[in-house]
Amino acid sequence: MKNNIFSIFINLIFPPRCVLCGKIVSYGGQICDKCSTEAVKACTNKRIYIPKLGKIIVCYAPFQYKNSIRKAIINFKFYGKKELVEFFANIIAKQFLEIHSYNFDIITCVPLSKQRKKLRGYNQSELLAKAVSKRLNVPYKECLEKIKDNNEQHRLNEKDRQKNVKNVYIVKNKQNMYKKSILVIDDIVTTGATLGECASVMLKNGAKQVTCAAIAQVVP
Repeated sequence: MKNNIFSIFINLIFPPRCVLCGKIVSYGGQICDKCSTEAVKACTNKRIYIPKLGKIIVCYAPFQYKNSIRKAIINFKFYGKKELVEFFANIIAKQFLEIHSYNFDIITCVPLSKQRKKLRGYNQSELLAKAVSKRLNVPYKECLEKIKDNNEQHRLNEKDRQKNVKNVYIVKNKQNMYKKSILVIDDIVTTGATLGECASVMLKNGAKQVTCAAIAQVVP
């Protein structure tokens, strides 16, 4: 009873706010009605074809990259809003907890180059992967290293995106992925070129299976 009264008192002084836009929300809420309406769910998960291996992998991405979700991802990625990782990780983890049949040995992320990580101060996909790892109780391991600071993918067309990520990633620890089922996480999936290249490198180096996840997908 005392704890409930204390919680009510705290919420009166520091009312909960929408994690996406900062507006005050009702007690126990995470996002406001406006952001909830704007957060458009993706109808299907992204299927990524890996031409080198003739395989298709699935990327679970619950939202479309637009409106309030787009703004939040940009804030998370470029403007230091690292606290958003909790909200995004909950959403990604919830997808797999609802499936009840996931069987990952490890979780990893799409790496940044050393230069870009130093400039930004953090890798948003790494933060996300580690947070999802805790929620799914699956260990996080570094599997890949980005050895070249290539052009930003969002500035390129689909054909150039494939070329842009070629030979950009190498294996960091082959033992981490050998005969393992791996979940690799990124923030956004557009054409799937980046995640497809990461999956290709891991599968070529002994991974048993690769599945992908992202917060949102770009829908044409």
